[in-house]
Amino acid sequence: MVDSRDDLSARLVRVASKLAVAASSPGEPVMFGADSHRFRIGPVLTEDEVVAFETRHGVGLPPDYRGFITTVGHGGPGPFGGAGPFYGLLAIEDWEWTLQGDPDATMLARPFATEPGRVYENWLAEAAPDEDDEPFRGTLVLSHQGCGDLSLLILTGPARGRVVDTSPGKHGPHFTADPDFLSWYERWLDAVLVGDRHFR
Repeated sequence: MVDSRDDLSARLVRVASKLAVAASSPGEPVMFGADSHRFRIGPVLTEDEVVAFETRHGVGLPPDYRGFITTVGHGGPGPFGGAGPFYGLLAIEDWEWTLQGDPDATMLARPFATEPGRVYENWLAEAAPDEDDEPFRGTLVLSHQGCGDLSLLILTGPARGRVVDTSPGKHGPHFTADPDFLSWYERWLDAVLVGDRHFR
């Protein structure tokens, strides 16, 4: 039987290695948004820092994301963070960028109501039926795509651990095909390393 912790460790090592290759590639980056961070990422967070964040918000981070920010890196030098999809990977302190209302300490612990595969007639009305409801509760912002669109990590709810892209309209956010954060991030790195200009 394979220990899932060993599997996660191997994935993190592989991702860190691919990131190092991307950062050492000569010439100007061609991937959209990479000119702002140039594949550099900020220092890792300590275990104490992560526990403090989880305690403050009453939520546990998905293991792969938690592993990434404690062993690979966190945030970074660009105006929108460090090496990551679109304009870069935001720092965990920027978790509330997508909220439509004022953030509070319980927002991340409240389940994100949207589910993959479900068809919504009017997503906003169903996800936040009351005037004071926050449709993006239970999510942490990962990256800014431009034009107001964001990539989010779901921390709480039926799709915990998945990455979702915000989008306007009645159908609501779009779930990526990736099963978790690390798969999404590594897919971006793979696109970078083959010279793609855009990531979707």
